[in-house]
Amino acid sequence: MDIVLSTIFGSQLYGTNTPTSDTDYKGIYIPSAEDILLSRIKTSISHKREKVEFEKNTSEDVDEEIYSLDKFLQLISQGQTVALDVLFSPQKYHLEESWVWREIAANRKKLLTKTSKAFIGYCRQQANKYGIKGSRVAAARDTRAFLIGLTQVSSMGKKLGEFANLIEKFANGKEFIEIIDVPLANGQLIRHLSVCDRKLPYTSSLGNAYDIVDKLVEEYGQRALQAEKNEGIDWKALSHAVRIGEQAIELFQTHYVVFPRPNADKLLSIKKGERPYKEVSEYIEYLFEQIEIESEKSTLPEEVDKKWIDNFICDVYGNEVVDYIINKDSSIIAL
Repeated sequence: MDIVLSTIFGSQLYGTNTPTSDTDYKGIYIPSAEDILLSRIKTSISHKREKVEFEKNTSEDVDEEIYSLDKFLQLISQGQTVALDVLFSPQKYHLEESWVWREIAANRKKLLTKTSKAFIGYCRQQANKYGIKGSRVAAARDTRAFLIGLTQVSSMGKKLGEFANLIEKFANGKEFIEIIDVPLANGQLIRHLSVCDRKLPYTSSLGNAYDIVDKLVEEYGQRALQAEKNEGIDWKALSHAVRIGEQAIELFQTHYVVFPRPNADKLLSIKKGERPYKEVSEYIEYLFEQIEIESEKSTLPEEVDKKWIDNFICDVYGNEVVDYIINKDSSIIAL
């Protein structure tokens, strides 16, 4: 196994590490020729201390994860934030790098895209979990009231899809409520009512759909109360949401991401829970909106250069296989 890159990652890369922070490394490797030929490439290899349930890392812990070259470039193609952080990690943080990495770095522009799906997905997840925006709460409550109305005129066991026309009229034009089609593994599309990203398949019963939305309203209520007291908040996760939102905007505007983060002090204060929850949650909502705006305005391409990626993987993996065959033949000849 040849190492393409090994780099410091996580809080030490972002500039938000504290005396209790653990040490994270990310890397990329080239699989052996045998694994390439036998189609048994491990997409990632992790090394970390085994911990009991709910045990957190300490400053003594070291977590390492390395991706196969093809997996890393796949993550880049998808715009995954973990791969982009590695892509823009400064050389001073690199413990080891090979010519393969230098080739990747030299062709960085071929690996960037204006797609905001991964960024928006992460920020939406965080916003749903922590951002108690009034309209989000209202959407959940309105949906619960709508479902209650349906249960009063029909059986709880009826399928959601039997009320398709009423659901579409209800969802029309509402924020955080939409009708979407979700593909199954076989390609079949199943229609869903999506409420604040909670997906209710039309195949589920009215009663089951109500239970899901009722729990969502209850969760929002509990979080709102906790937020007022700054209790029960995962400040580390919130700091990540802010960091990634700002990185997305920076990438779309400048085609580059700076590490350590220029505003590491602000991120660290959020991580420590030193900022008012309302201020942070509203800023995350603002970032979420700006990501979409800047994505539309960005001059980055719609897609990565897939042909370059495919050719590069073929060249690197092909060289590995050719060297293996030559060395193997030389051994046979020597015998």
